[in-house]
Amino acid sequence: MSEQLVKEELYLQIMDGLEKSCRLMAAYDEMPHEYGDSILYQVESHTIERIGITPGITSSELSAGMNKTPSASSQIIRKLRKKGLVFQKRNKDNNREYNLFLTDYGWRIYKAHAAVDEECGRRKLKQLSVFSEEELRTYLKIHNVINEGFEADVRQAGKISDALSRVGFPVGQGEKRWE
Repeated sequence: MSEQLVKEELYLQIMDGLEKSCRLMAAYDEMPHEYGDSILYQVESHTIERIGITPGITSSELSAGMNKTPSASSQIIRKLRKKGLVFQKRNKDNNREYNLFLTDYGWRIYKAHAAVDEECGRRKLKQLSVFSEEELRTYLKIHNVINEGFEADVRQAGKISDALSRVGFPVGQGEKRWE
């Protein structure tokens, strides 16, 4: 088999592996997770994490940092407030904004989530211990190149979507575009 065919086969195996990883991560994110006596979805626990790391963060800062629309962030914050995990205070400098903070209960969930993340990280790190530092660095280089390709695909799809909408072809509304 020629070197080009071998590379093409390896590329397809890498893409299959990435797709499986994406499916597994999506499945994990869609599952409810138990933290003490609270059940949360990943987006909720990651929102708690972000607020815990940056107490006083505004909703718009949270949206930007998590790559969510303001509306999506607002819905998540509302759910977390209803569960007694988050509270908001009016911003002293801007009366139209609120700063977000964790309640005592929110801090307990924050710590429980951090412990679960740490356990998952240790497990994956142990699994990767069979590889040398050089092999892991090579993987990172390959992964970064693949991500650059995905970013180019997203930019191209955005240009196509923009061009179609200019000529009246209906395309999805309200989706964030990667620039």
